[in-house]
Amino acid sequence: MKETILAIILVLAIVLAIGTGVYFIFMDSSEPPVETAPQTTAAPVITIPTEPSSTQAPTEPTTQTPETTQEPTQEQTSLSESGEVIIVNGVRMSTFVADGDDTVIVGAEEFLAALGLNAEGSAHISDKNRVQLSSDALSLTLDSTTYNTVHNGKLYLPIYEIADALSYPVWVDDEYGGIYITPGARSFEIPAGVNVPVLMYHAVSDNCWGYEELFVSPSSMEEQLKYLVDNGYDPIWFEDLAHVEDYDKPVILTFDDGYDDNYTELFPLLQKYNVKATIFVIGQDFVGIAHKMNEQQIRELSDSGLVSIQSHSYTHSDLSAMDKETLEYEMNQTNKVLARITGKVPYVLCYPSGDYSSLTIEVAKEHYLFGLKMVGGLYNTSVDGPFEVSRYYVARSTDIFTFSSYISSAG
Repeated sequence: MKETILAIILVLAIVLAIGTGVYFIFMDSSEPPVETAPQTTAAPVITIPTEPSSTQAPTEPTTQTPETTQEPTQEQTSLSESGEVIIVNGVRMSTFVADGDDTVIVGAEEFLAALGLNAEGSAHISDKNRVQLSSDALSLTLDSTTYNTVHNGKLYLPIYEIADALSYPVWVDDEYGGIYITPGARSFEIPAGVNVPVLMYHAVSDNCWGYEELFVSPSSMEEQLKYLVDNGYDPIWFEDLAHVEDYDKPVILTFDDGYDDNYTELFPLLQKYNVKATIFVIGQDFVGIAHKMNEQQIRELSDSGLVSIQSHSYTHSDLSAMDKETLEYEMNQTNKVLARITGKVPYVLCYPSGDYSSLTIEVAKEHYLFGLKMVGGLYNTSVDGPFEVSRYYVARSTDIFTFSSYISSAG
């Protein structure tokens, strides 16, 4: 009996030992308590969103910017082409609008370059001083207004607002729809009491196929240009009268009718001596007209930075004999033609054969800043009105001594 009891006790002890081992084996296979094994792969607290936007937590640290600094910028919108054809000083702009905004904008770099307002540009210093571009080129201040519309790291400007601030006129081709912004055509006050000899030429050639006196020989033309340069004269355009005080001896060289020798003979001389000139072109003289410049030649002259292309009316008829409607056509049509060729709107009218009336001047004031007579002598900014500018006639027979007498009182 005693042996039986001992055997039962031994069996129970073995069963208890086996049960205890199984229990600990089961516990080892379950998750340990949190406090005994920290999660070393958990993300830092600063990268965990307080309100997850999805049901799945990020598996690696994020670089999300705190919501308080995520201010919307125009870089988050997209640009689309505006469809407007805008030509600034002869250069067609790439024009855009931003989503949700109908303001027409253009790239600042392209716009400033067209106007000559960039560092190496040709704009007058008085205009350049009004425009300050930031060192990173991402903002521009004009007078006291700052523009900082940036898309994809590039600054854009509201073109019409900037043109208005700079007083640049906006001219619309009512037939083709082109929009032209021409800095030289803006109104300005002409300084008083300055003598500005204006010289009138026509053709520059030894091939005198017409009235001989209208043909200044290329050799005489070069002699006269060299005289100007050697004696400190400043050949300027009419728009330069806005700051005529910058020049000690201002003179203006004008060439009537748009003869082709102005391109083949005169232009190389202007380039050689770096001299500015103004050429008056007849609006209808582009198709099949002998001895006249073509559109490509006129465009090249205008783009050169040496030649200003201006209006000599559309038909070269007597403007003094026309009614208002005809005068409007003559002037507006010529401006359309020349603007389409050069990308710049004319602002000076040369009266054909010097013929004009009070009505001519009245209508001309709606389209131009200046009107030129055929002759009349020395132009003084106080004596002559801007629409009765006098000129000296330089003929084939004009020698260098006579030429020098014409310009001796400049300044």
